[in-house]
This record gives sequence, C-alpha cells and structure tokens, in this order.
Amino acid sequence: MEGTRIRNLEERDLDAAIALTDLEAWGYTREDFRRLLALSPNGCFAAERHGRVVGVLTTTTYDGLAFLGAVIVAPELRGKGVGKQMMDAALAHLQATGVRTVRLNAYLNAIPFYERLGFHREYEVIRWHGPAPERQKARTVRPIREDDLAGLAGIDARYFGANRLALLARLATEFPFTFLVAERGGRPKGFIVGNPSGDACEIGPWVVEPMATGVAQNLFHALVEAAGSSELALSGPSQNRALLEFVHEAGFVEVFRALRMWWGTNAFPGDPTGIWAAGGLEKG
Repeated sequence: MEGTRIRNLEERDLDAAIALTDLEAWGYTREDFRRLLALSPNGCFAAERHGRVVGVLTTTTYDGLAFLGAVIVAPELRGKGVGKQMMDAALAHLQATGVRTVRLNAYLNAIPFYERLGFHREYEVIRWHGPAPERQKARTVRPIREDDLAGLAGIDARYFGANRLALLARLATEFPFTFLVAERGGRPKGFIVGNPSGDACEIGPWVVEPMATGVAQNLFHALVEAAGSSELALSGPSQNRALLEFVHEAGFVEVFRALRMWWGTNAFPGDPTGIWAAGGLEKG
C-alpha cells in the first residue's frame, strides 16, 4: 500500500505491537515480544504509515525452518495490501538467510490469504482452556538444569522437526521453576514449560516421547504444582490422539482451531505424536 513502510520491529514499537494484538485478545506481553526479538532480531517486522505502527509480523528461525506469526494489521487497513507487504518482506528475509521451509498456524478465516501466497495445508492445531485439577504428586520430574539443554534439544528436534536449542535455553532462563524435565532410568523422556501470569498459566512447549507411558501426565501434574495457577491454556496438534484423550478427560474446553501450513519445501515435518503443546502459535 502506497505510503506504508516495512521495517524491522524494534523495542520502541512494543507498546504499539501490544495494542494491535490486544484488538484480537491474543494476550501478548512485553516479555513475549522481547523473547521474539531476542530469538530473531532481524526477522520481526513492523508496517509504519505516517509515523504510526499499523502492522506487526514476527518470525522465529530454527536451522532451515522458520515459524511465522503474530501477523496483525490495524482494522482500517485490512484488505488493502499491508499484510501482503509484510509477508513479502518476511519471506524474502527468510529465503536470504537460508530458510527452506516456513510454517505458520493460520486462523481459519485467514487460510485463503495464505494460500494465495503459496502456503499449503497441513493439519489443525487446537486451542484449549481448562481449570487446574486437584494437585497430585508427580514422580521423577524436576526443574531443568543447564546440562539438560543439549539432550532435551535432541529429543525435541525428533518431534518438532528442527533444533530449538536457542528457544529452550531462553525459556530455561525465563522460567527456571516451571521448566520441568521427566526422567526414567537417568534419561530424559520429556519436558514441559509453563508461563504463569496471574491466575493463568500458558503451557508449551510440552514434548514427550510417544512410548513413554504416563510421562506426559506426570509432567502436567508437576507443572500444576509448580505454577500454582487456577486456569491453564495450551495449543496442540490434532494429530496427537493421546493429547486429545488427555484434554477430554481433564475437562478442557476447545476455544478455537488454527491450521498449520507450510511454504517453500515441505522439510522438517517432525512427528506431532510427540508434541503435546506448541511453544506458541507464533513460534511453533
């Protein structure tokens, strides 16, 4: 759109970015955007018009895979090409840095927009909210240690599809008491991260080896104890049947669905049967 400039998102833009995302009640905080900027300082974008931030888009890169998210445009400018300008800038940046696959989680009403840009459908990601259950003692679960990170990144990469060591290290620093690891026989079998805020706790990433019976449940109950929150929220893949059974039994309520989509080459597919919660719709 004429008169609109696409540039890197900066710290000075965060209030404007939060105000835009608050229009959709996405719940982003300054810490959330600071994390995105730290992980990808040159891969987050703002659309500026007449000195005002009117659009935001973020990317997070893991090896040759990037996740794209937090895409929003001021209501009065929607449908006028601002979103496409940001997408074009982001995809060009990612290609120039060697990214081969770009993924995102699209709200269902935005699927045609992304398909016009060349994105392909993959599977649904479901958002749930629910009350924290009565606290139960969890076995063989403990807070993360620094020497866990390399091993956890290896487990995570098998199911996520790429190496998220930088993200996991950042989360371990931010949430040392609610980043929990499950061990069996002295070997990690899964992990869960909780981001508590007020009475609520956002869960994710949450990754468990599919054949490790009971590990996901132990991690969940340990997080409930550590976070002390009364309300929980998570987003997870529709392909994980064990997760679907778990949230049903826990009394969680489905809030909405998004569609995971890919662009470029369909590399880094991962294995969603090991993913119990995404690290965020914008970070995968």
